[in-house]
Amino acid sequence: MARKASQSAEKEKRSTPGWEMDDFLRVFQGRTGNAVTRNRLNRYLREGLLFPPGKDGRFGEKHLERLQMLEHLRSRYGMSMRDMAGIFGVLEGRSEEPVREGVTEKGDDRRRKIIANAARLFAGKGYHGTTVDEIVQATGIAKGTFYLYFESKEDLLVEVIKNLIDETLQGIDEKLRGRGRSDFVTRIEAKGEELLGLYLENSELLYMMLGESVGNERLQEQIQEVYERLAERLEEDLQWGVREGEIFPYQDLRTVAYALVGMGQTVAVLVSASDREQLPRIRATVDQLIRRIFSR
Repeated sequence: MARKASQSAEKEKRSTPGWEMDDFLRVFQGRTGNAVTRNRLNRYLREGLLFPPGKDGRFGEKHLERLQMLEHLRSRYGMSMRDMAGIFGVLEGRSEEPVREGVTEKGDDRRRKIIANAARLFAGKGYHGTTVDEIVQATGIAKGTFYLYFESKEDLLVEVIKNLIDETLQGIDEKLRGRGRSDFVTRIEAKGEELLGLYLENSELLYMMLGESVGNERLQEQIQEVYERLAERLEEDLQWGVREGEIFPYQDLRTVAYALVGMGQTVAVLVSASDREQLPRIRATVDQLIRRIFSR
């Protein structure tokens, strides 16, 4: 009897229209010839650009159509997710589709508070010195509520890092707008300086994040999202530099953006291991290198 019920459930699942995530991505690649990573798909979902799958976790034809449109805007016109969000917000009247099913404005606010309190506790007591109990107590929520938003403390750690990066980049953009027009190298240098400071102040958390990811596929995917987020912001600067005629128009700006992220991380490791008197020499060399790479 139980076997029949199991077979019936499996048959019903196979007959349900749509695909689970990995199959959905394979179907998309088969139809368009273009590959989309799980990380990028998750980013589209998180940003509300792609509406969530059904309750059974399956994607359908409408998801394929929207994903094809998003990828066309990204690859053909070099649009960032922020730009796409603005376009779809206008076309859809701030979107008739829910950004994330079951998440309310109050819930988002609570999530932000958990991240903020965790960042404060991690900075004061260290990652391993902070417990989930302390985080929920500081936030004023039940422990069970914590796990509605984060699967684990490791999951929260990645979100803390993402939040620190976002706040840093947003602060840099505001400073640059306040200064008026600035050239490409000035923009990159400003972001590099701030991100270097962020790295040096939070090196323990960053090393911990990388260490905790060993053997943890889900955490590795989230760390990849951190790199994607940095690369996307740098790609926007590269696109701006090309439009302004300030830098060489490389064929694939996304690859260049990732190369900058990798270089920045390596330089940060060098700086953290060097004497402070070496910093001016390192900064001058990096500035010289960037100007050489992007000169027309």
